[in-house]
Amino acid sequence: MTLELLLHYIYYACMGATLAAGALAWFAPGNWWRGAGWLVLALALAQAVVSALILNRPPLAGTYEAAMMFTLWLSVLALIPCGSPEGQRRLAALCWWAGTAFMALFLVASNRFYPDWYMYKYIWSRLFFTLRMASLAVFLYASFAALASLGMRPETRTTLLRWSRNFLLLGTAVFLAGEFSGFTWRMQWMGDYWCWNANFLEATLFFLLVTAAAHLPPSWAARPRLRAAAQAVPGVLMICLFMTFMLLEP
Repeated sequence: MTLELLLHYIYYACMGATLAAGALAWFAPGNWWRGAGWLVLALALAQAVVSALILNRPPLAGTYEAAMMFTLWLSVLALIPCGSPEGQRRLAALCWWAGTAFMALFLVASNRFYPDWYMYKYIWSRLFFTLRMASLAVFLYASFAALASLGMRPETRTTLLRWSRNFLLLGTAVFLAGEFSGFTWRMQWMGDYWCWNANFLEATLFFLLVTAAAHLPPSWAARPRLRAAAQAVPGVLMICLFMTFMLLEP
């Protein structure tokens, strides 16, 4: 069996497992959802590893590679205890259904790999792309934590909103680490790190948006629905814009 054929089978298995795990977490009693979640994580990791073996580099860019890594990151995050069992189930379900959506996208879109540019062999460019995708996944997870809080009991809602804010801050740290890697890469290799361009503007606007969501005025933060909406916007918006850009890219 070739690696390409193996990846094809893992892709369908991962898509089915994420859908099942989400349904178990949302609807089914008991702890079956945890076992399904570990299966999702194993399949998502296998998908990334096989892809790396085919590419001879980590999956770094392009729609299919990004969706694959988003699914892997969300699979890891979904299993982290958030301090509330009922909140954990709802949050995990949203993560796994998002993973299903990322995988199902390629039932209609092309699941080709991105061209293997020589710049991907440079360590700082690899760090930049890896950390950028990881930060987007963390921001999306923070959005899901905020959305999961809607309609929950007050104590669960408070826990999830706090959890969401913590991951907004964590995502910001990962995002800034990626920006530093990109800065170093441009400084050492391309030489135009000091030039302002559209990409720098977008990164700055995203940073300001997340910062605003994580530091709401006290009167706004005291309103759970408003706070949930504010903390949900950055991750959802970033992922939608990023995937749209990837899909429209030639």
